[in-house]
Amino acid sequence: MSFRARLFAFLALTGVLPVALLGWLSFSLHRAEVERTVSRAQVAVAAEAARNVERTVASAVDGLRLSVGALPLAQLSDAELASVLRIPYRQLPAVGAVALLGNDGKLLAPAVYEPDAQKPDAFSDADLQALLRHAPLALAEQAGTALGLPYRGSTGTTRLPVALRLDRVRFLAAEMSLKEIASRLSQLPGTAFLAGQGGVALAGLSELSPDESQLTGAVVASRAPLARLVRRADQSEWLAAAAPVGGMGWAVGVAQPASAAFSGAVRVRDYTIFWAAVALLLTALLGALLARGLSQPVRELSQGVSALAEGRYDQTVQVDTRDELGQLAEGFNQMAREIRRRDEEIRAWNAELQQRVEHRTAELKMAQDQILRTRRLAAIGSLGAGIAHELNNPLTAVAGLISLARKQLGESSPHSDTLKQALEQARRVSKIVGDLRQFAEQERTHGGRRFPLSQPVQSALELYAEELREKRIDVRQELKDGLREAQGDPVQIQQVVAHLVQNAIAAMPEGGELRIGLSDVAGDALKLTVSDSGKGIPTEMRERIFDPFFTTKDGSAGVGLGLSISHSIVEAHHGKLLVDSAPGRGATFTVLLPAAAPAAHLV
Repeated sequence: MSFRARLFAFLALTGVLPVALLGWLSFSLHRAEVERTVSRAQVAVAAEAARNVERTVASAVDGLRLSVGALPLAQLSDAELASVLRIPYRQLPAVGAVALLGNDGKLLAPAVYEPDAQKPDAFSDADLQALLRHAPLALAEQAGTALGLPYRGSTGTTRLPVALRLDRVRFLAAEMSLKEIASRLSQLPGTAFLAGQGGVALAGLSELSPDESQLTGAVVASRAPLARLVRRADQSEWLAAAAPVGGMGWAVGVAQPASAAFSGAVRVRDYTIFWAAVALLLTALLGALLARGLSQPVRELSQGVSALAEGRYDQTVQVDTRDELGQLAEGFNQMAREIRRRDEEIRAWNAELQQRVEHRTAELKMAQDQILRTRRLAAIGSLGAGIAHELNNPLTAVAGLISLARKQLGESSPHSDTLKQALEQARRVSKIVGDLRQFAEQERTHGGRRFPLSQPVQSALELYAEELREKRIDVRQELKDGLREAQGDPVQIQQVVAHLVQNAIAAMPEGGELRIGLSDVAGDALKLTVSDSGKGIPTEMRERIFDPFFTTKDGSAGVGLGLSISHSIVEAHHGKLLVDSAPGRGATFTVLLPAAAPAAHLV
């Protein structure tokens, strides 16, 4: 944070923050007090409205009971009683229909109602069936008079079913409209509504929001008035209160917009914002006057320090004052000049030292490469000589015995082909040993021949196909088609692949997965990968696996020549043999070989 920013922050904390905090505290306290006052008033209005609703419903039910009680029920037949029921139907405006029912809920005579399609809440035949379904006859049989649960009629109007027991076998079912209750609720300030169980709107509103339904449900459950802030269906905030309607399971709610309820608190908030803005403006003016004489020299010094850190020594600090800041700027300029002189000396010495180090490093690397190559060739020469000495005589004897056996058995013998293949393999081993010894004695003097790299790979896999099946090793080949050919000796490359496959088999004694991949690298080189899912190679042994006679196998399982010979063969083909492994995650050997140059065509 800059000096000017810190100065403005300090002035804002001392000048603006107290005003904002006091204003916010005043707004919060005023809003809370207004909310309590308005909530109490709304709770009182809701409680009074709930009592009016209860009285209205009770008055309508009592009027219906008195009108029916004045009739000579025992002297009238069902048809006569149905006609006489038109009297209470005419006298009670809240009654939309009456019907004479038996104790099985079926009509004993035609129901009394007047369908009028012009009225928005007209009673229809469908409404009559709904009345018969919702009439609380079971409760009326026990209590004499019973109110059912409100329901929606065919026109969407809320209807209240009432049942009266006339005698042991006859009941009176009536439908009461809540139109008068809705009219009285509309006269209350704000918005008023009547809700039933489950937060269903009965009058005043067509539908309640989730917050309003939750409020009325809590009031019905607790049978005590409540007030809280709610969200209407349009997401506007309202202050609502609700009170229970006796024991009917209903609740009357009244609400008004929060903006209207908290108008006084909103004015306090607006005044606070205004004076906070004025204080902020005064703070900015005062900070600008104070920072003008301090921030400019400090900024100059900061820019000078940045330039010095970036190596721009020619930039000086321009502070034309005679105070401490001016003295600091002059001292800084002197220090920058001295640092520039010493830096130039160090750079010149570093450049000379770098040249000497690079020259010596190049010479040392060439010497080390030569020593390593000489050692490798000497080791391979010894290896080739030992192999030739140990194997040539037995191979000669084996080849002679096989030839003698073929001659004795004749060409028609069933074992003739087997002996012929054995003889070819023996000669092949002899050739490999001779080629290895010749390679160890001197660099290759000829480029070999062109061949597809997939050919020795498939040949090596065929040699170990039976062993792979016995060891339960799954072989997955990913050999890309259309690759350029390799240049060299395919027999030696087959030997390299065979050594890698043999090592993979040894690394997976319990079975596993062997992946062989063949692809190109930018079209100029060939890439062969042999991956196993074995135990992996420890880090401390990874650098020694290509050394002659180094092995991790037990007993006579191996003498440590396979990877050494493979490494020499790959280098003789101007390639690289790389390994990537970690303990417990298998090993991946990668053979990189240059692709054969494309053949020239004369036109």
